[in-house]
Amino acid sequence: MSRLKKIAFILLLSILLTGCGQNELDTFVDEFNQSARKYDTTELMENEFGKIESEDGEEWRNLFESKEYLIRVYYENNSISGYHINVESDTTSIDKKGKGYNAVLTLADTLGLNISDLEKGMQEGFNKDFYEYEDGDYKVRIYVINIISASMGITIEKK
Repeated sequence: MSRLKKIAFILLLSILLTGCGQNELDTFVDEFNQSARKYDTTELMENEFGKIESEDGEEWRNLFESKEYLIRVYYENNSISGYHINVESDTTSIDKKGKGYNAVLTLADTLGLNISDLEKGMQEGFNKDFYEYEDGDYKVRIYVINIISASMGITIEKK
């Protein structure tokens, strides 16, 4: 094979491999957006992602932020280590038909969590302000702050 053909072959191969390979975040976003249609949730748009931020050894990136909810991804050693969703409410409970609640269901569906267990966990979180359990490859922690209004944070970490 001539030198020019080798170079052309290597360039073509590298272009194909780059185009075909999706990183973990791309795969997550694709799956989230498929689930979003099912739960009537806003799809994630890569051009709207925040920059990777770092503080006290933790790295994260906001994937979506609105007045109703925030979705964040956490990194460890350049790999996704977990996800977080924070849902805000104007009342002392989280509306099961609201945008934030639908986003929680979308995230859970995307990660393959048992929706029924998550809903029970959210109720326990409201009863006790904190609830933790394991679901498959994930450790799920639910925090609830309920004073004048409700704020519920759910962190889903890879085990």
